Amino acid sequence: MEQSMFKTFSRFMKLMGDRLPIYLAAILVSTIGDSIRRIADSYLIKNIITAAQTGNTENILLLVLGNLGAFVFGILLWRFAIIHYNIEGKTAAGKVEKLVFSKAMRLPMSYYEQNHSSDFMSRLIFDTQKASDIFTSRLRRLLAAIISTVIYLIPMFCFSWELTLCLIVISVLAFVVNTLFTKPLKTAGTKLSDKNNKILEKLTSILSGMELIKIFPVSSKLSKGYNESNREYFQIQKRTNHLSAGLESLNCMFDLTGALAFLGLGVWFVSQGKVTLGELTALYSLYGTFRYAFLDIGMYLPQMMNCIANTEKIFEFLDMEEEPEQWNFEDVRDLSGGFSEDMALTMQNISFSYSGTGDKKILDHFSMEVKRNSFVAITGESGCGKSTLAKLLLGFYPPEKGNILLNGKKYSELTLKDIREQISYVPQEPYLYETTIAENIAYGKYGAGRDEIIAAAKAANAHDFITKLPNGYDTMLGERGNTLSGGERQRIAIARAIIRNTPVMILDEATSALDNESETLVQDAIKSLKGGRTILMIAHRPSSIAAADTVIRVGV
Repeated sequence: MEQSMFKTFSRFMKLMGDRLPIYLAAILVSTIGDSIRRIADSYLIKNIITAAQTGNTENILLLVLGNLGAFVFGILLWRFAIIHYNIEGKTAAGKVEKLVFSKAMRLPMSYYEQNHSSDFMSRLIFDTQKASDIFTSRLRRLLAAIISTVIYLIPMFCFSWELTLCLIVISVLAFVVNTLFTKPLKTAGTKLSDKNNKILEKLTSILSGMELIKIFPVSSKLSKGYNESNREYFQIQKRTNHLSAGLESLNCMFDLTGALAFLGLGVWFVSQGKVTLGELTALYSLYGTFRYAFLDIGMYLPQMMNCIANTEKIFEFLDMEEEPEQWNFEDVRDLSGGFSEDMALTMQNISFSYSGTGDKKILDHFSMEVKRNSFVAITGESGCGKSTLAKLLLGFYPPEKGNILLNGKKYSELTLKDIREQISYVPQEPYLYETTIAENIAYGKYGAGRDEIIAAAKAANAHDFITKLPNGYDTMLGERGNTLSGGERQRIAIARAIIRNTPVMILDEATSALDNESETLVQDAIKSLKGGRTILMIAHRPSSIAAADTVIRVGV
C-alpha cells in the first residue's frame, strides 16, 4: 500500500516538469528563512537573560544587533521564497485541472454513454481540488515541519544535548500516535470522493429533469435519493471530522505533557548546573516551536495521505483509454463485389455489438451504398440500429467486422479527424450552448464571418425567426437553448451543420419530435440542400421518408 502511494505521489510531483526543482527549492528556502528567524529570536532571549543574570553587558549591543539582523534576514528570505512557492504551487494546480479537462476531450464517446456526467465533474472539481492541495499547502507544511525540526535540533543540542534528548523521546511518542490516524483518514478520503460523485450524479439528474419533477410525482423519490446520498456523505465526513478532532485533541494533550515535562526537567537540569537559566529560557522558546513542528509531521502526514487518495482517483481517470487517432478493425472485403467510385458512403458486411464480444449484435452483416449528392432516408423499427449506424459513420465506435468507405477511402486508412472533417451531424436533440445564436452557428466553422452565418441560417430556414428576436443574431440563449422552441433549436443545429460545408450530412431523427409546422420548415431546409451534398436522414415519419431519393431499411 505504502509503495503504491509513493509511486502515485512521485508521479504526481513529476507533473510539475522542470519547475519541480524551483518549487522544492522555494519550500526549502522559505523553511530555512523561517527557522533562522525563530533561532535568532531564541538567541536574543538567551543573550539578554544571560547578561541580566551575570551582569556582564560587554558586547551585548553587538549581540543584540546581530540577532536582530539575523531575524530580519530570515523574514526577508522567507517572504521571497514563499512568493515563488505560491506561484509555482498554483501554476501546478492549474496544470492538473487542465490535464483532467483535456483528458475528457480525448475520451471516446463510449465513456460518456456509459458513465454519468457527475463522474467527470467529480474528478474535475472534487478530486482535482483535493489533489492540488498537495501543491498549494500540504506538501509544504509537511516538508517544512520535517526540515525545521532538523534545523531546530542543532541549536537545541548546543544549549543542552541531554535535555534535548529527553524532549525528543516525548515528541517521538506523540508522532507514533499521530501516524495511527494515517490509514483511517486515507480511507475516509477515498470514500468521500466516491460519495461526492454520487451526490453530483443525483443533483445533475434532478436539474436535467426539472420539467418532469414539475409535472410528475417524482419529486419526493428523487429528493429521497439525493438526501440518502447526502446523508451517507455526511456520515463519512462526520467520521473524518471525528478523526481530525481526535488527532488535534491528542496533539493538545501531548502539547501540555511536553510543556510540563520540559519545566520539570528544566528545573532539575538548572539545579544540577547542567544548563544556565539563559540557555534554558532560549531552549524553552525554541522547544515550543520544535514541538509544534514535530507534531505537525504527525498531523500533516495523514492529511497528505488523504490528498494522495484523491490523486489516485485523478490518475485512474487520466489512465483511461483514449479515443485513438485511427480505428483498427477487422477488414473483411468482398472482392467479388468490389467498390463503386460513385459512392459517397459504402458499408459492406458490417457487424457490431456494444459489448464488443459479438453478443446481442445491433448490426449483423449489414451493407449499403449511398451515391454522391443523393438524399437517403434510413428507416427501420425502433432498436434496429439506425442511430448506431450514424455512430459508426461518425467514428464514435469501430465496427467489429466489415468495411466502411468514405468517398472511396476505407475508414481503416483514415484518421478520425479526416472522417469528421467530411461529415456534419445533426442529432435528434441538438445541443445549443449558452451563448449567442450567431456563435452557436459559428461553432460549425472556426473563424466564420457574419455573412457566412447569415447565409447558413437562411439555408436552414432560420433567418426569419432569428431577425424577429429582440437582439437578432446576438440574442443570448438559455441553458441548452431552452429559450427557443424545438423546431427553432433544430434549425439552428442545421445551420451549424450547413456552415461546416462538408460533403456528407447526417441527420438523426431531425423531425421526430417536432409539430407539423416545425417539421415542414425543417423539411424545407433539408430539401434546399439536395444536390449539393450527400444527405443521410434517419427517419420514421412517412413525410420525412417520402422526401428522400432512396430509402434504406435497417434490420430487414
